[in-house]
Amino acid sequence: MGLGEAEERVYRALVRLGRGTARECVTETGLAESEVRAALRALAGFGLVSADGAGDGDQAARAGAGSEAWLPADPQVALGALLRRRRTELDRMRKSVDELSAEYREAQLRDDPARLTEVVRGTAQYARVQDLLAGTEKELLTLVGPPFLDPADNSLAPMQRLLERGVECRAVHATEVLAADGGWRQARRLAELGERIRVLPDVPVKLVIADRRHALLPLSTHADRMMDSAVLVRHSALTDALVALFEQLWERGAPLSAGDGTRIGGGDVVAAPAPDDALLALLSAGLKDEAIARQLQISERSLRRRMSVLLGRLGAASRFQAGVQAGRRGWL
Repeated sequence: MGLGEAEERVYRALVRLGRGTARECVTETGLAESEVRAALRALAGFGLVSADGAGDGDQAARAGAGSEAWLPADPQVALGALLRRRRTELDRMRKSVDELSAEYREAQLRDDPARLTEVVRGTAQYARVQDLLAGTEKELLTLVGPPFLDPADNSLAPMQRLLERGVECRAVHATEVLAADGGWRQARRLAELGERIRVLPDVPVKLVIADRRHALLPLSTHADRMMDSAVLVRHSALTDALVALFEQLWERGAPLSAGDGTRIGGGDVVAAPAPDDALLALLSAGLKDEAIARQLQISERSLRRRMSVLLGRLGAASRFQAGVQAGRRGWL
């Protein structure tokens, strides 16, 4: 908080003593008398000590004498105020660092634009995604679509660690992702962990953005070559454009119902009667009957029966009317 070692030792000595002279502080701290007097002048300037019976204008001068008594200020009050002052100074310093960093990046890009990007090939993409997740401090934005980096890896541990650290995670999932084997269960688990998810019929590109500073996306738009290579984009106007793309898609996406009375990104809702909740959530995500039956692990014939029961419960003659009625009841 800006205190030197001598100032801290003298202040701690006065706190222990409750009231003390410069000479007593010398005995308590083992410092030279000149060091104690200088420390008292500094502490008086910080408002951490006051000369007993002296006005504010007398305190620094009286630190030159050795027999006057000094009183420590309440640490909770005095140090709290000092801490707030230091935080304000640190915030200004952080802003200056950010501004200097931005100027540095601009200069580096002008000198060598190739620094902006890094091409990542093959299986190294998976490791780079893990690095991005581990290094994210505040916010992770993702556009999720097939194909997947490692179809055999269904572990949610990296995302769970991220969410447990308090990182805000938002994702826009393509409907095809939820229809894939295990896709719906993974999305629900992520929702339970705290990720906010929205759904679109498709997403234009797979994308990971960490703290709005680093973005990773495939170089090819063809599904059969998408996993061959990706490009890591460092903070620049290009990352700002990718963030803007994500935000536009996020606004267009439909909040994903977790199927348990919550809506990701949309607040608490009234739960639908079981087992309608999961069925409604899958319908609202735009999945086809075959995919819904597979996610619910039932036959398409059983699905049609459940749909018929659901329509009757909602008093609807079509799926569209069912969606409207479910929305009115707060089930979606």
